[in-house]
Amino acid sequence: MSLKAVHPVTVALALALTFGAVGCRPAPVTVAAPPQTSVASLDGFAWETSAPQSKLDFLLGVECALAMESALAQAAREKGETVSLSLFANGWQIALRDATRPELVRRIDEFYYRNPDQKNRHVFDVIWTEMVAPALPASGGQTEAAER
Repeated sequence: MSLKAVHPVTVALALALTFGAVGCRPAPVTVAAPPQTSVASLDGFAWETSAPQSKLDFLLGVECALAMESALAQAAREKGETVSLSLFANGWQIALRDATRPELVRRIDEFYYRNPDQKNRHVFDVIWTEMVAPALPASGGQTEAAER
């Protein structure tokens, strides 16, 4: 086969497949990682600067951890073991069982808004002290919710 027999389109196609078509490759995208906030530093300042979805995601994570604790306790009880939920998990079930995540976000937001001098308090401290503990019976919250 002579060079004259090779069609120019075939040559262009071969070069494009070999070297890639100019402009057809996506430009590399640099995505900055979001700033990492450790759970230990999740106070009112970090809470207020968090995106609304991040607040909802945080509470979803808490709920998932509490659901796991409850499931593990139930599995242990089915094996005949005596297991109680942690005071936090039991208190959450008593005080916040009917609260939605958006409602909890609103309540935490309101606390920090009404108490700007307490923004150094951890979110878990606010949840426990302002929402859970007041709803617990005087016995410390060890009620039938621990048996669920």
